[in-house]
Amino acid sequence: MQSFCPTFQFRLFGIDDRRCGLKTGTDGVLLGAWACCVRSDGHMLDVGAGSGLIGLMLAQRYSEAKITAVEIDAGSYADLCLNAAASPWSNRITAVNGDFRTATGKYDLIVCNPPFFTTGDRAPDSARALARHASDLSPLSLLRFAAGNMAEGGRTAMIAPVELNDAIGLEAAVAGLYPSRVSDVATSARRGITRRLWEFSAEPCGIPEPDIITVGSEKFKNLTCDFYL
Repeated sequence: MQSFCPTFQFRLFGIDDRRCGLKTGTDGVLLGAWACCVRSDGHMLDVGAGSGLIGLMLAQRYSEAKITAVEIDAGSYADLCLNAAASPWSNRITAVNGDFRTATGKYDLIVCNPPFFTTGDRAPDSARALARHASDLSPLSLLRFAAGNMAEGGRTAMIAPVELNDAIGLEAAVAGLYPSRVSDVATSARRGITRRLWEFSAEPCGIPEPDIITVGSEKFKNLTCDFYL
């Protein structure tokens, strides 16, 4: 087994992502800090968990939660297992190597930082290609899965490029899910909005007005201050 050697250090845990297709980044940190569960002892599912960043953040935030982290890529799964075992919450995180669609049960919170790219050339490295391309895990396949696997009162949260807003909204409606909270993300005031954080519920609700989170702003710092050093 590989030794634990964190390449990114957070306040209460480290992330070793040497074998992971996608490295630790702002999107994952934002989603891990933003996603909410209605139960402090809820059962949570991290889909396409990668190195385990989001699941570890949820374990830190929810002291009684049970988290299942599913990752299909062998290298990423190796990092996930190391990071979970080295964390203070190893007894509450279960790592699974496989396709998320084989997961069973009902979850109070489903989270996913899905692949972004649906067009263009795949990355030459197979692990990076799998992590970044939507052929195996897309926002749309996630929503279909979530519709049948959320517990009563459960939520599904994800982050995706704003170019997919219309497609995600349509697929959610087809799946019988409703946006219950949204936040738009700007990488800087100059560049404008590039991502959207989505939360979905099975209960009808009014169309939420998105707020804006700008990376580096006070709102961003307040949201992530429990994690960044």
